[in-house]
Parts: sequence; structure tokens; C-alpha cells
Amino acid sequence: MIGWVVAAAAAIVAVIAVAVASHARQRAAAAQALAEQQRVALADVERELSRNAQLEGQLAQALDAMSIGVILCRADDTVVFRNQAAENFVAARHGRALVESAVQEALRAALAGETVERPIELFGPPLTSFVVRAVPLVSDVDDFGGPIGALALVEDATERHRVDQVRRDFVANISHELRTPVGAIGLLAETLHDEVDLETIIRLSGRIVGEVDRVAATIEDLLELSRIEFGDETDIDELSIRLIVDEAVARLRAASEQHGVDVVVSGSTSPVVRGDRRQLTSAVFNLLDNAVKFSAPGTTVSVEVTKSDPTRAGAEGDLADSVTISVTDHGVGIPLRDLDRIFERFYRVDRARSRGTGGTGLGLAIVRHVASNHGGDITVSSTEGEGSVFSLVLPVHRSRGRVGFTPPPATTLETAR
Repeated sequence: MIGWVVAAAAAIVAVIAVAVASHARQRAAAAQALAEQQRVALADVERELSRNAQLEGQLAQALDAMSIGVILCRADDTVVFRNQAAENFVAARHGRALVESAVQEALRAALAGETVERPIELFGPPLTSFVVRAVPLVSDVDDFGGPIGALALVEDATERHRVDQVRRDFVANISHELRTPVGAIGLLAETLHDEVDLETIIRLSGRIVGEVDRVAATIEDLLELSRIEFGDETDIDELSIRLIVDEAVARLRAASEQHGVDVVVSGSTSPVVRGDRRQLTSAVFNLLDNAVKFSAPGTTVSVEVTKSDPTRAGAEGDLADSVTISVTDHGVGIPLRDLDRIFERFYRVDRARSRGTGGTGLGLAIVRHVASNHGGDITVSSTEGEGSVFSLVLPVHRSRGRVGFTPPPATTLETAR
């Protein structure tokens, strides 16, 4: 009997041991599964954090590439991000320091719940314009009770304002330039209608023809400027600069003789450029035309063709391989205050004198666009009462490893007469 009881107890103990062991294995398996789940979840979190860090870095790079300044601040007025464009205003001095001050004021207003837009003009020189905008940032998760931060944007509006001003000036100027001769034609025609004196009729008819020619010249220059500006009918070829200069001088020969002004061409090289012959000839002709018109009879207008010195290339902003066509006159000169605007459409230093010379006010605008289309530049230096020097700089064409120019005779001197 005792033996049976002992055997039964042993069996019970064995069953309990098996159950305990099974339970332990189950718990161990469950713990292992939970650990695996935690490991997978942790890996997912690490990947998400890495992806977020990568996206944050890409976003920062994208914002740094923007020309608009971006500033982000928290609710406690602490700036947490600035892109590179906005960073430039932090250490700015003089006028630009006002932009940073305006940004701080705009951010404080945005944190108070306002949307702010404020224009800022710095009179320089040069004249620059900025627009500072700031908006409050709110949470879309819960009601924070106010903005959780603010975003400020700083935009350089200088070019837009300049273009708007040029556009307004253009509309006003073209209206004035065409209204004046059209009104004169109408008045002359009305006077001519009842006139019986032959001499008066001839005189009035001549004045009508002159006003018509003036309108035609303005329209022709506008069409030429439009073709150059938008690249219509452009024919690119390899061109000798001396041939371009000689063609422009030949076109001006009659006018220079009439004004009693000599045009002298000099230069020891004839570089080759890639460009449109019509545009380049028009640019040189307009420079010569202005020089002759504003020079006194008996004076000389000189045209010099020079090639850049490779040892100086880039030292003063020069094009590395370039040719410069310099047109020098000894005329009335240009006041310093007008030098920055003479390449604008219809801008005239002296309107009364310009009308007397028959100018349309579009010649230098044409020159500027031709220079831009050919990757070059146009500069001017002038002393009022002494004369001016206009320099058209164009890149020299390279072909098959050689500089594309052919030297003419050692000394070349030509006049328009």
C-alpha cells in the first residue's frame, strides 16, 4: 500500500515537473517572440529616424539653395533655423542691418497671431528693395492656445521693381515719343490744308516728311530691338571684327561727312567672334552714330580694336579671351548721374539736344542687348564737357585649339571720308 502511494506521488511530481517545464518553455518562447518584435520595432524606428534625418538634411540643402531668406522660430521667440540667404543679414552692416531688424519685428508680430508684410527700400548705392513677410504657425494636432512658432521670408525685390519701373517708363516714353510727331503731323497737315503760298507749302511739306521719318525711325528701332531681344532671325557665324567695324563705318560715312566729323579706325588685330553679323554691325553703328551726333564739327571719333592681354584676364573682371571695340569721342560728355541709365529704352541725357540730332533713344538699348546676346559687355566712361568712351567687349572665338583671329598689316588707319 505504501509503495503504491509513493509511486502515485512520484507520478504526480513528474507531471508537475513536465507542466512547469512546458510553461517555462512557453514563457521563454513568448519572451523571445516579444524580444524579436521589440528588435524589429526598434529597427523600424531607427530606419525612420535615419530617413527623417536624411530628409531634414535634404530640406536644409534645398532651403539653402533658395534666394529667398527663410527664418523659423519657436513660440518662445528662439530662432531654430535660418537658411544661407537669411544668414547673410545677421552680420550685415549699414543699410542691410535694417532688414534683420525688420525680420525680428515681423516674427514677434507673427507670434502674436498677425500676418505681416513689409517692404524695405535701401537707397544704397545701389538702390535695393526687399519684402519681409511673416506668418504664425499653428498646431494641427491639438489646441495649443496660440501659435507654436512663426515663419519669416525675406525676398530681394530689386530686379522686379526695376523691371516694373522700366516697363512703366517704356509705356510713358513710347506714348510721348509717338504722340509728339503724330500731333505735329496733324497740325502741319491742318495748316497745309488751306495754304496757297507755294513756298509755305513746300516748307510745311518738308517738315511733315521730317516728322514721318522720325516716327518711322522710332518704329524701325523698336522692331530691331524686339528682334535682338527675343532672338528672332538670328544667324550665327564666324565673323571678323574688322569687317564688322568697316561695315558700320561705311554706313555712317554720309552722316559723318555732313557733321564734319572724322571717323578713324585703328587696331593691329582682327579677332574672329561667333555671332550675328546684323546685330553686331547694328551695335557698332549705334555707338558710332551717337559719337558723331554729339561731337562738334572738326573733331574726331576714333574706333580702336584691341585684344585682351591673357596675363590680365580675370584680374579686373575682363573676359579671358576677348576683343574690345572702343569708340571715343570728344563731344559734350555724359553727366555722372546719368551714366547708370543711358542704356535704358528712350532715356535721354538732354531731350532737347537729342531731338535736334534726330535720335530715337533706343540705340544704346540695342547695343546692350547685342552685347548680352553674345556673352559680352558694354561699358562707358565719360567726363562732362570732354567726351565719352564706349567699350563693347566680346569673347573671341576659339576653333580647333587655336585662337580664331588673323593679323592684318602691321598698321591700319582708316577714315570715314
